[in-house]
Amino acid sequence: MRKMLKVLIRVPGNVKKEGKKLSNHILHFCAEQGLLGAIIIQGSSAFGEKEYRASILRGMVELPQIIEIIDDPVVIQQVVPKLKEMVEDHGLMTIEEVYVV
Repeated sequence: MRKMLKVLIRVPGNVKKEGKKLSNHILHFCAEQGLLGAIIIQGSSAFGEKEYRASILRGMVELPQIIEIIDDPVVIQQVVPKLKEMVEDHGLMTIEEVYVV
């Protein structure tokens, strides 16, 4: 088993940065930095500080997206400041230890 860190970033699907969805902007940044991998997961429903609702008319753009990133702790610690800057107050970011089998 290998100890790594997992970053979960939750953002609304309608937030844009530099003309791209924030989630895609973050994914592109991760690829540029050479991280092992990241995935965007589209939420189907959620609740929390802001209420989200599915709507075919809105194309589900307001539903939350989750970006999951897993890499070596040293690498994650290097990119976290930039990720925080990108997320700003648009979402929530958590970090936890995971073991890759």
